[in-house]
Amino acid sequence: MSGNKTSVAIIGGGISGLVCAARLSQLGITNATVFDTGKHAPGGRCSSRFINIEGKLHIFDHAVQFFTVSDPRFAKIVSFLHNKGAVKVWPGKIAHLKLGGKPTEVKNVQAFIGTRGMQSVPECLSSLVHMEGNKWVSNVYWDPLIKKWKVDDHGWFDYLVVAHNGKCAARLMADAGVPQIHNLLKVKFGPVLSPQTNVMQLCSLWVLLFALLRKIEIDFDGAFVDHSDISWIGNNTSKYSAENQMDCWTIISTKTFGANHKVPQEFIPPSTEKEVTHLLLNGFAELTGINRQLVAPCFTKVQLWGAANPLNVLQGEECVFQSSHNVGICGDWLVSPSVEGAAVSGLALAEVLIRHVNGERKDVGLKKRLEPVESEAIGSFPTNKSLFFKPAK
Repeated sequence: MSGNKTSVAIIGGGISGLVCAARLSQLGITNATVFDTGKHAPGGRCSSRFINIEGKLHIFDHAVQFFTVSDPRFAKIVSFLHNKGAVKVWPGKIAHLKLGGKPTEVKNVQAFIGTRGMQSVPECLSSLVHMEGNKWVSNVYWDPLIKKWKVDDHGWFDYLVVAHNGKCAARLMADAGVPQIHNLLKVKFGPVLSPQTNVMQLCSLWVLLFALLRKIEIDFDGAFVDHSDISWIGNNTSKYSAENQMDCWTIISTKTFGANHKVPQEFIPPSTEKEVTHLLLNGFAELTGINRQLVAPCFTKVQLWGAANPLNVLQGEECVFQSSHNVGICGDWLVSPSVEGAAVSGLALAEVLIRHVNGERKDVGLKKRLEPVESEAIGSFPTNKSLFFKPAK
């Protein structure tokens, strides 16, 4: 099988899928297609919203708030992104905040952000690959006779990569003829890890975006929070447009709050939207010590990330591959719930796949177990570099 003719379907246009496709291209497999459901742009949780408020466009990071680098492989990717003008160092003050206490600065961390929102990262990576955006893949089928994958009506592919997780990924692979892959993609939801750790478990998180007409005096730009309802608060204005008089903030809830107010993320009832907004704004005022009357937003928007953070990760492997069926999995939940974890997993699977193309017949990760892990906010620090403090509730 010639590398230049090998075709790969990658389901999911988050960081892991994009990095996997880009690395495959470097290795000689240029016929890889990334299918992503994003209507506006790829990126998954590494994304931003651009919202017009009073005639001016404002950037809100509504999932990943920043990322760090510890793995040399990821450092090369970040160096490339930096040279392309897609990322920059965030010099903002990052703190740890407890209710009733003063913010304590987090030291010795180099935080990276996109140059125009976190969306700049996947936008740059997607320019290197063949993307099929706003495409929902609902059915895949492995034909053992021709040893190829049928992907909806998009055609036949030599390899299939599943680069996302949650209910959609589990449903997609339920009848695909690869039960071992499907078993790894089965998922449970909740704020607390259950004793059955060999099933992927995810938590849900609420995000509130809000804007104030005038800046408020707070001695940090972003903070990990010890609070019953909130795990992170961050100032988007200080990250991207400090000269603006309007203050644009992101609040990310705790896992417990996410579970207690869970609704179908496709349709958030207006009453739930109102309640979540009220509670998170109250929590913001409590934490910052600002009079609640001064926290009177001119704009609010809530979002529920139904599959926000993994509660367990694969033990001892960075990706999964079933040699007999030419199918693999990559994602941050296989390494660590972070941008780096996603990128490293995508790189690892690309390397495994090219070795298979070149004749190696070896499974990866199919018999590994999942182990508990904690993470702060939505994707920031690799789990093997626990630099700071106890995770939020």
